[in-house]
Formats: sequence, structure tokens, C-alpha cells
Amino acid sequence: MKSFGNKFFPAVLLLCVLSAAGAIPQKAEGGAELRSAFPSGKGAGEREGPARIIGGIVPHHDLALGMIRRFYERLGSPDVRRVWLLSPDHFRRARTFAALCPDDWKTPEGILRADREACETLPSLSVAGADGALFRREHGITIHIPFIARHFPNASVVPLVIGARTPDLALVILKNAVRDLLRDGDAVILSMDLSHYKTPEAMAAEDRKTLDVLAELRPGETKGIDADARRAAALVLMIFREFGVEKGTVLERTDSSSILGRRVESGTSYATILYGVAEPKEAVSAGKTSLF
Repeated sequence: MKSFGNKFFPAVLLLCVLSAAGAIPQKAEGGAELRSAFPSGKGAGEREGPARIIGGIVPHHDLALGMIRRFYERLGSPDVRRVWLLSPDHFRRARTFAALCPDDWKTPEGILRADREACETLPSLSVAGADGALFRREHGITIHIPFIARHFPNASVVPLVIGARTPDLALVILKNAVRDLLRDGDAVILSMDLSHYKTPEAMAAEDRKTLDVLAELRPGETKGIDADARRAAALVLMIFREFGVEKGTVLERTDSSSILGRRVESGTSYATILYGVAEPKEAVSAGKTSLF
């Protein structure tokens, strides 16, 4: 229990998994065609009546704590039974493309349980493994655990980190596995910050392109966005699209300069986006009427 404070792909396995997904890439593992790896139509493995899931994208820098809090206040629900929390592997410690935390979490709200079904299933994949020690210093996960415990009081949690070099084929395998586990009452949350080390003007220009890709659910274009969790973003967008989510709603977008009230020449930008949730009457933008 935590307190606050690559594997080789067998060729036959890959062909079987990709055939089931209706997508056999035309190139090798590291350079798979995005058009094949991220199909826009229905695949053979998709359900006729998909579960209804909700979720979103939220930052993980503590500078954006106010934005994080408002995101969970908007999304939180006692009806959610399981939260899938995805993050980049900031320190590149994962020994597999995706790493799962099998441990429970001690929070001010009580014990947040690791989801047993996911813990038993995902580590059996060729592309994933369980590694509880990795998560002790992974701020992409730890900053969100107290919020999940508070705003999803009846949920278990599935913390996952996705490596920056995860190939398209691995994402397809992960997507298929998560798809088969998702149920009504699940929430999928991506912990991701946007532009880094840029001026406010440069970040605004990059974020316009990034938010368009994210809100329109275009996973094949995530390699070109300016964000710190591109591979996890591709996975999350594939999942939402497969479950019938057509569009995301951008709630807020801001940057270091706006939060601190002074110009920061090398800052970071942040946004929150909702998926599968009724669109709010007004989108918030750190007290402004425009996202930029």
C-alpha cells in the first residue's frame, strides 16, 4: 500500500491481435501506418452496444491545482465504479511499454483500492507489467490519487504509465485489452500537460493545434502535438472513439504566465477536456471568455 508523501513481440501474437482489431499495419512495429493502427471505422472486435464511459484530460503540474480541482468537481460521481488513470512515464523507469500499479493507496479519504480485475489481466500482456515501486515518485499519477478518492468515492483505480517510445502495435494491444475490461460506470482520465519551455505566444499557437486534435479525437495525429503524453493520448482517444464518443469539450486552457500573473518566458501550458459528459453551459478559461 502506498502513502502520500521492452518486451519482444511474438510475430504470431501480433498478427492475431491486429487481425482481431481489423487493422494489420503495412510497416514494421516501429513505423506502423497510422491509418492502419488507428482505424476510423468499426473493427471486428468492437461491441455492438458499447458500455457508456466518461472521462477527460487534466494536467499534473501542481501549479495547475486549481484547474485540477475544478476538473474533478465537474467530472466526479459516486456512480463511477472504476477509474483508469493514464500518465506519461516521466522518468522512463518502466521495464515494459505500459506499467500498472497493483497496490492500494492510502489517502485522506481512506483506502483507494487498486482494481483487482485489471491487476490480474493487464500484466499478462506482452506489452505491460506490474511495477508498484515505479509509482512512488510518478507525479503524473500521485497528484490525482487524492482527487479520485474524494470525487469517486465508490471507485477502484487503475494507474497506468505509458512510455514515450511505445509503438503503434503496442497501443493496439493495450486498447483491445482495456476495451474488453471497460464497463458501464468506468471513467478514463489522462494526466497530461501541454507545451513546455516556450513563451506564452508560442504555447498558444501550439495549443490551438493540440486542442483541435484532442477535442476531435484524432489519435493518428497525436505524434505531432506539443504535449508530454503523446502515446497515452493516442491510446485514450482510440478508447473514447471506439466507445462512441464523438467530441471532447475543452473546459479550460491556461499557462504559467496566466496562473502566476507575470510573464514567464519558458513556461508550461495546461488544459482540461471532458469526454462523454453533457457539455456545460459555459466553458471556463481561468476567468477569461476566450481559451486563448
